[in-house]
Amino acid sequence: MKMKGVIIFLALVISLISFISAEMIFIEPLTASYNLGDSVFVPVTIKVVNEVSGIFAMDLICNNTEIRFYTTGVKLSQGEEITLVDPNLVLIRGIIGNNKGECKIKAVLGSEYVLTNSFRISDKLLVSGTLERTEFDAGEGVLVTGKVTKETGEISNGFIEAAVLTGDSNSTLQTTQIGTVSDGKFSLNLSLPAGLKAQDYLIEIKAYEKDSEGIITNNGAAQYSIHVKQVPTNLELILENEEIMPGTSVKINSILHDQTGEPINSTAVLTIGDSEGTIVEQKDIVVGELFEFPIKSDQPPAEWIIQAESNGLIAEEKFRIKENMEIDIQVINKTVVVTNIGNVFYNKTVLVQVGDSPLNIQVELPVGESKKYVVKAPNGDYNVRISEGDKEVSEMMSLTGKTVGIEEASIFSGVNVFWFFLILILGLIAFMYFTKLYKKPFFGRMVQSSKSLFRKLFHRREKREKFKSMAVGDDFKMIPKMGNRAELSLSIKEGDKQEASIVGVRIKDLREIQSRRSRVSETIEKIIDTAEDKRAVVCENQDYLLFILAPARTRTPKNEKTALDLAEKIKSLLEEHNRMFNQKIDFGISLNYGAIIGKQEGDMFKFMSVGSLVTASKKIAHISEGEILLSDKINDLLRLYTRTEKKIRDGIPVFSIKEIKKETDDATKKFISKFMERQKRGD
Repeated sequence: MKMKGVIIFLALVISLISFISAEMIFIEPLTASYNLGDSVFVPVTIKVVNEVSGIFAMDLICNNTEIRFYTTGVKLSQGEEITLVDPNLVLIRGIIGNNKGECKIKAVLGSEYVLTNSFRISDKLLVSGTLERTEFDAGEGVLVTGKVTKETGEISNGFIEAAVLTGDSNSTLQTTQIGTVSDGKFSLNLSLPAGLKAQDYLIEIKAYEKDSEGIITNNGAAQYSIHVKQVPTNLELILENEEIMPGTSVKINSILHDQTGEPINSTAVLTIGDSEGTIVEQKDIVVGELFEFPIKSDQPPAEWIIQAESNGLIAEEKFRIKENMEIDIQVINKTVVVTNIGNVFYNKTVLVQVGDSPLNIQVELPVGESKKYVVKAPNGDYNVRISEGDKEVSEMMSLTGKTVGIEEASIFSGVNVFWFFLILILGLIAFMYFTKLYKKPFFGRMVQSSKSLFRKLFHRREKREKFKSMAVGDDFKMIPKMGNRAELSLSIKEGDKQEASIVGVRIKDLREIQSRRSRVSETIEKIIDTAEDKRAVVCENQDYLLFILAPARTRTPKNEKTALDLAEKIKSLLEEHNRMFNQKIDFGISLNYGAIIGKQEGDMFKFMSVGSLVTASKKIAHISEGEILLSDKINDLLRLYTRTEKKIRDGIPVFSIKEIKKETDDATKKFISKFMERQKRGD
């Protein structure tokens, strides 16, 4: 029995030695990661000590799940080895299912096994894209370029999908576009919808690959932020009333709409023109804010036009000034004063009731004029009522006369007789005094004094003729002498198109300065005199004086150098004023060049600018700080005479003068040279 037990034990040991006598070696190391769709080659060498016959298998182990992907039969003699090169794991859903992440491969022979090092199975694609810029207009194309690689670093060949999503929590899809990835590269031009609202958006780029069955294997995504800007698409003018009563204001609002109808914060140039097309107001306004323009009480009834320009868009509306036949009635002593305060010729009957006696007077008055009427009645106090329409004035009067009546006052009526004779007597006294004062003992000296006096009077008259006081509301301003005035018009029929140079001068509070006589107004007169000497026409526009050198007026096609000289002289006059006087002038000067359409109509040169010539001249003068700033166009034309430096002011490119080049008189040099040569020759 003991012998039989020993034999069984030895047989068991031999069988165990036979079981563990095979060695399996993976002859190629695995990479750190693989993507779905890749093939994992696992060649292995099997060497046995004893004879082996059985099944060799390989399993994929991921997340404690084993999937057998390879089996083969093995029969080896003692000491024999074999290399299996065909074990291959294809990472597709049909084989590995949804397994991914950290995995190993297990090689099994009988009861023996060996494991590979860990590797990662990934379905991730890395997307790296580039946008040409981050701000776009609605309706534009967004060019997206980039590359797609697998997590293993290999290039991808698959598909790309771009989508525009709102940047809020809802992430609403706006539009999509699909393309391909070739050799790891892609390029998509994603069209933004024309009506896309202005706000922040996300561009989401999705890359993916498909297997032979059309199932998505690897995928990846990236997001980029963009901003869609407001695109001005419509400019709207809104009038509170289209019929305006004189003496009130026309109230104007403007709205600049974007692609979705939302308002845009911006500015606009508002121009108001009268029935003749003459510009009466031009102003930069903030879009969306109410602007009021007062209509004078005596403004004749007519249709006016309002035009607004912003971001290349133009809106236009019309309003009508209503007819207003109105009078003002005042009672002064025994006199009734009737004044036409309306805007049309007044022709109505006015009822005057003296006590119980009604009287009718037919009043005919041009706009702004007055008439006086004297009331008469038998001696006594009377209640005098004057009424017209809903207007009534009542006054107690002490009247004298034989009968009740009313008549138009003359210079000899009532108290006017006294004043007439008083003025006549004072005039005679002044004449006698003047005659005595200038009476001289010598005839020749008297003649000389008379001539001197005549010259002084003529000189003063000539100086006064250069400027005339023109009433504007309650203000008085100095205007250029007749023939040198210019007027900006909305439209001109049959005008001549010509290239003009413009010197723009901004003077702060110009209108207020013009309303009173001062050193500042005298300096402005000198400036206008200087401009007129150079045949420039003068246009006043708000706080700006525009001196226009047009070929139609100067009789020369080239006026750029003259404009430069004029600008230099104006700058010199203004600087001299600021040195000498306490009341300083805040000014700016611009030089511009461009096309106008002009026409001389009587004493007025009417013109309209082609494009934004006038507006640009005013803007450049506005940003000037006491120096002369040139526009790009006139800077090119004056390169021969100036050395300038380019600057950006408030987003506007301008040129400041660094040096005025001295002109070389070549003709004089040539003349002197020839003269010296003749002297040497003895000619």
